[in-house]
Amino acid sequence: MPELFPYRFSRARAERTIAATRIVLAAFSLFAIWLDPAEPARFARLTYLLHAGYVTYSVVLLGVMWRRSSTGWLPLVTHVADIVVFSVFQYLTLGPSSPFFIYFVFSLFCGAVRWGWQGVLLTAPAVVIMFVTIGAEMSARLGATEFELNRFVIRVGYLVVVTMLLVYLGRHEARLRDEIRHLAAWPATVGDEVADEIKRVIDHSVGILAARRIVVLWEPDQEPRVQLAVWTPDSFEITQHTSTEFEPWVADELADASFLWPPSPAAPFTVITRRARSARVWTGPPVNARLMEFVGESAFASATFQTERLSGRVFFGGLEAASAEILPLVEVVAREIGASVDQCEMHKRDRQLAIREERIRVARDLHDGVLQSLTGIRLDLQSLATQIPGEPLDAVRSRLLAMERALATEQRELRLFIEDLQPVRQVARDEGTLEMRLDDLTKQLAAQWKTPVTLRFIGTPAELQPDVEQALPPMIREAVVNALQHGRPSRVSVTLQGQVNGLRVVIADDGHGFPFEGQYDHDTLVQSNLGPASLCARVASLGGNVSVDSSASGSKVEIRLPAAAHV
Repeated sequence: MPELFPYRFSRARAERTIAATRIVLAAFSLFAIWLDPAEPARFARLTYLLHAGYVTYSVVLLGVMWRRSSTGWLPLVTHVADIVVFSVFQYLTLGPSSPFFIYFVFSLFCGAVRWGWQGVLLTAPAVVIMFVTIGAEMSARLGATEFELNRFVIRVGYLVVVTMLLVYLGRHEARLRDEIRHLAAWPATVGDEVADEIKRVIDHSVGILAARRIVVLWEPDQEPRVQLAVWTPDSFEITQHTSTEFEPWVADELADASFLWPPSPAAPFTVITRRARSARVWTGPPVNARLMEFVGESAFASATFQTERLSGRVFFGGLEAASAEILPLVEVVAREIGASVDQCEMHKRDRQLAIREERIRVARDLHDGVLQSLTGIRLDLQSLATQIPGEPLDAVRSRLLAMERALATEQRELRLFIEDLQPVRQVARDEGTLEMRLDDLTKQLAAQWKTPVTLRFIGTPAELQPDVEQALPPMIREAVVNALQHGRPSRVSVTLQGQVNGLRVVIADDGHGFPFEGQYDHDTLVQSNLGPASLCARVASLGGNVSVDSSASGSKVEIRLPAAAHV
């Protein structure tokens, strides 16, 4: 299976290492037999021939394994074969006194390399049974005078000690691999609930350090508050405190150091610190007394973390039989917790910013849409109220019906606008093409303000993003209503010119112009707070710009929008 390939490649590499080691060991054994034949003499030639065959077998096996990327059952078969062959060598060379006792030790190491500490535990009984069986047979055949009982006992003890050490090292390696695996699987903080995400991160860190209480304290930069998260197997809580409530968090000598506090009746204030890769002993109360109420009185380790937006410290309490060697791991886990807390804080700020921006967008849409139209209707009602006595009844009825249609249109637009605010659109509607929507808009404005508003398209614009296309009609409405309301023109023209990379929109009128005269680009308008500020902000949010040309004979507002706007 493809996902197992790295694991199989690791096994194949281990088999190549064992095969190469086997050749070296067998070659030296063969040279030793040739140099000094083994005892008893009657087995010397047989032992020599068997070793020569074993060297050949080792070379062939190395050749077989050298180009293989997987191992299959070969490791188990060769492992059993090695133990059998090594037992034969032991028997032919006086068993417990054999110079080839190292072969049994080699078998134990092969089990450790292949299958970890479990492999050692499975290999050790077979090796010990073989060695004891050969020793018992030799003792019965040679007698007490020739059988070296002391060497036999020592070598049995040697096998037991080697087994214990290899099991310890194997378990230590397995624990390190498990810690690395947990660190590699560190959860990403992507949810909206900060407390839930931080709890999930802390739950994951418990699997690495086996702590029974975890306290996380952090302080956002440039904010007078401290967040305190306290985790136990039965509860989790995040509380907010003033920045001075826990100051200083730890003793000044420990401010930038990771440390371990193993409370002892004999030395209650002895702290093991780690700074710059060196461990030292420091004496004194390590933690603020108020903070100690949350950390607890059991053994704990602590480390700091620092990110671009916040700084903090993590306390891992309830650590049993902890030593200074745990501090590097504590630093790594604390750093990961700090990074996750930073992501949560950043996500929270981004969400708040998005809410503010959405409120601004809603306010702009209401201002540029419904409020502008209602303003026009209100002015029309004022005009009608002053002209009713001298105006024919049919004309009054016609104007009232026009205002009723305008109100119905705005009512429909407001309803659709509310639907757009829903998390999921409940009602699908066909808004038509951009040209159709703009044509309806200009006709509506002309009817409301009793002023001709013309619309013209030049060229074919590049395909606009949906956000840009949706924002374009409200922007044109705002620019046209500004011209109608403040310039009192006799006509307004809207021109849309398609360009390679976007769209150019020009709103021109023959009214009185803006209170200022001259040509102004976008930056000047913003810096000087001139012109339509809301329109400039909306266009800028889409990556575009606004320019204004104003005079006593009229004004021209030019909007440039890119096709691929970054909204």
